[in-house]
Amino acid sequence: MARLRSLMHNKQEKKLSKNFNPTNVFISHMGSRGEGVSTLLTEFNSIEKEYNFFIPFSLPNETINIKPEHISSEGVRANILEIINPSHERVDPQCKHFFKCGGCILQHWDFQHYTKWKVKKIKMPMSLISQEIEIKSIITSPLKSRRHAKFVAKKTKSNLLIGFNEYRSNFISEIDECIILDEKLVNLLQNIKEPLNKILQIGQTINIHANVLDYGIDLLIDGIENISYSSLLHFNESLIKKNIIRLNRTRKDKSNDLLFVTEKVTLSNISFSSYMLPPPGSFLQATKNGELTIIQSVLNGLEKLGNNINVCELYAGAGSITLPLLSKGFQVSAYEISNDAIISINSAAKEQGFVNKVKAVTRNLKNNPLTFLELNKFDAIVIDPPRTGAQPQFINIAKSQVSTVISISCNINSFIKDAKILFENNYELKWVQPIDQFLFTQHIELVGLFQLRA
Repeated sequence: MARLRSLMHNKQEKKLSKNFNPTNVFISHMGSRGEGVSTLLTEFNSIEKEYNFFIPFSLPNETINIKPEHISSEGVRANILEIINPSHERVDPQCKHFFKCGGCILQHWDFQHYTKWKVKKIKMPMSLISQEIEIKSIITSPLKSRRHAKFVAKKTKSNLLIGFNEYRSNFISEIDECIILDEKLVNLLQNIKEPLNKILQIGQTINIHANVLDYGIDLLIDGIENISYSSLLHFNESLIKKNIIRLNRTRKDKSNDLLFVTEKVTLSNISFSSYMLPPPGSFLQATKNGELTIIQSVLNGLEKLGNNINVCELYAGAGSITLPLLSKGFQVSAYEISNDAIISINSAAKEQGFVNKVKAVTRNLKNNPLTFLELNKFDAIVIDPPRTGAQPQFINIAKSQVSTVISISCNINSFIKDAKILFENNYELKWVQPIDQFLFTQHIELVGLFQLRA
């Protein structure tokens, strides 16, 4: 199932005619995207063959009645009409919005089996490249701990809708409770609903990026760039009263327009006596627990090298790993494409007395990766690339003589693809730490330690 992609965006996907009759299928296994998979010999569009069916909210070993909806080169997407023989692993979802809200897709699965499936998503591809990789016990973030979210809001003739898009849909599912989000983010939806209703036009849709920081919530809103400053005065005042500590909006040129800031915008890491200064809409690790596990895994990978070493951090973001490393005495050279993020790292480092230990550089690592000669100056590399991976950069890492490489990824497929480059160039993968900070979704984070063979 590794080849599964987002069928929703597959240009070849076609909606099936309404005259396709419902049919019964048996779910053989759970696919990599968290959808039950069944294979059935049947006919669509005058072509008879075995088709893969992908059915959300189904479970392995269930017999279900389905309605085929879309077909693509990957298979047939279908919806459940009736569960004929339910799995003994099926449980009642904890959240009343499940099945509609697109934030989760696996609350209906017994947690123990759900966790085993997530670990299997890592173990199976790892076993294909080596049988000697240590897979550490999965670390799972607690409920109600997610600290950043992207919401969507739309004004209709009768109401303002605000929440998450329904699963594989543009319809908005409003929520007034959530077992995943920090309670401050759930309350935010009610707090900003009326103020937004007053400034938006009927039919207008906006995106809201929300981060929970030390002293309140930081907001970045896409889609209100045409509203005048005078029209936003009362809106700003209303949000300030609701503990929004900073509000930015995205301009047409994608830059940020600061509307107000009331407190110092920090995100502390108490365990490592450090803090970030996140830019508006900044990427954060989804949960504090997940972030701490990632940082501790990085430190575990570096511990044999000692503290007085020079670390190269690639795709550093706004410094969620950089600053804890600095607090532990490491010298860090951080590279990141976002200039705002680099400014943030330098400012936070200066405030905390780390300025002589850090070199933060704006650099497009996709188009201009560090060369192996540049990399050879370092004792270790920490890399946290985007979901698609970082093949050009890993090719240069493989050519270097850096003994320790720690790779962080939220995509097992791109992790394996990049890992193979190192495997083929005398590196071995010593261990992998799975981290579930995206509860009840198909996503899983992992940290891997690579070492150059002697």
